[in-house]
Amino acid sequence: MNKTNLNCSLNDTSNLRKLIIENPELPLLIFCGENSWHDEYPYEQADASEGKVKELTLYNNYWIDKDEYEEQLSDDLCDAPDYKDLSDEDYFKMIKKKVEETEFVKAIVIYVG
Repeated sequence: MNKTNLNCSLNDTSNLRKLIIENPELPLLIFCGENSWHDEYPYEQADASEGKVKELTLYNNYWIDKDEYEEQLSDDLCDAPDYKDLSDEDYFKMIKKKVEETEFVKAIVIYVG
């Protein structure tokens, strides 16, 4: 079989190799989407991103980046009794402070599916 005819998940691994070599201390996080498995076989091939270094936090059992976290936190707390009397300016200052106080994990991230 001709190797160039293979449909690989990641045809060029040079970016991923570079990320790992330049960041050997970072964990590797692999996220699998709904298109990564179709329930026919125990394991299936799926497309994969080439990888990126990202900073993520775990929120409500989901890994999200800083921008997503700030947006989600803002949405989730907008009706909370502790914050309902804050002005918009004070509310967004409080959200920013919570984001700054949150621990983020720097990792090499690959998305599959």
